[in-house]
Amino acid sequence: MKSKAKTLMTLRLLQEYTDEETEITASELLKVLADKGAKVSRPTLREDISALQEAGYEIRIREVPGEATYYRFIERDWTADELQILIDAVASGQFITVAKSNEIIRKLRTMAGPSEREHLIPAIAVEERHKAENESICRNVYKIQQAILNDEKIRFRHYEYNMDLQSVPKHDGYEYVVSPYAMVWKNDRYYLIGFSEKHGKPVQFRIDRMGLPNQVIDKETKQPVHRDPPPEGFVLKDRTDKVFAMFDGKKETVKLRCASHLVSQVIDRFGKQLEITGK
Repeated sequence: MKSKAKTLMTLRLLQEYTDEETEITASELLKVLADKGAKVSRPTLREDISALQEAGYEIRIREVPGEATYYRFIERDWTADELQILIDAVASGQFITVAKSNEIIRKLRTMAGPSEREHLIPAIAVEERHKAENESICRNVYKIQQAILNDEKIRFRHYEYNMDLQSVPKHDGYEYVVSPYAMVWKNDRYYLIGFSEKHGKPVQFRIDRMGLPNQVIDKETKQPVHRDPPPEGFVLKDRTDKVFAMFDGKKETVKLRCASHLVSQVIDRFGKQLEITGK
């Protein structure tokens, strides 16, 4: 194994096995390196640690004469409380499947040190949530984002449940052609907002109910087709703020009557752009 590879492996092992509270001895570290096929001597290990420190990594060394030399990796990109927030968001997100949630949570936990890793569990049990079933949700989000960045139209099938609780394509497998404008996370769901050629106007689609989107390719040029610009008067913020529960329909002005002690709940649901009167 090349010298640089050994140094990087040493860094990875320090990140995995140590943190502010957990140390590893030089002997233990050398054994793990050897088990992974990297034969490193004590002088070489010291050189690698020194090189990592010079590169800016915070690695603490504690030497106990006649006993052992101890190493700790201190610097972390994410704190435990930040990772906990991300883990809870993934666990509670209804647009992510149970399997994908567990996979992402496992990866997030590896970013913490060993003393914190075991405590980083979802505050909400993933299996008890009403989760999506579309395993391609993350891939859908990525492909839509690429289409938005590249100014391209996309096509996809949309799915719904039948009376047998089976997910089936809408309109006998009709492929929607859409100019994507944005993705919105609302009501614990991911939505695509874009101009639909079928509807002749901007609409929204539940991304977890979409099939994998693909580029629309021009038959003559064999190149992706550019998306249509938003129609005149289209304002994304107005659409996300005024479309109730992301259902389309005619816009109406309504009056709601409630007890005064419920004002906070009304603001939580509709925001502060309200006219409130009371007796």
